[in-house]
Amino acid sequence: MSFKKKWLLGVVDDKGDMQAMANVLSDFLAPHVFHIGLFIVASSLHGTGVSRAIYDELERWMISLGARWVRLGVVKGNAKAESFWTRLGYEEVRERAGIEMGERINTVRVMVKALFPALRRADYLELVSRDQPGAE
Repeated sequence: MSFKKKWLLGVVDDKGDMQAMANVLSDFLAPHVFHIGLFIVASSLHGTGVSRAIYDELERWMISLGARWVRLGVVKGNAKAESFWTRLGYEEVRERAGIEMGERINTVRVMVKALFPALRRADYLELVSRDQPGAE
């Protein structure tokens, strides 16, 4: 799957301890589509609002680099993650079954967020035909 650039980003506190990290791809599968491959925040910060604040900053950064859409995959059944991404405005566009992750086989919910109000789900699916429901 094609992409233009890959970043591994870390968030550290004033002591230099890692608090969060993200893996981001730009122009993933299509121009202006960014993909979050990993977004993880220290467990001790869950429920504090810090995850949302870090994500909001990450989203602003992606927009500054030309993102119009953000895409990610969430393991189906990971209720906390599914709820987090849905609260942030992500919508499922399809499910992909049989995804190998280490020794596990998972079903992944492919989720997308438009970063500008004028963009519609149909616009995204026209850009990224791979994510159309039923596509291979």
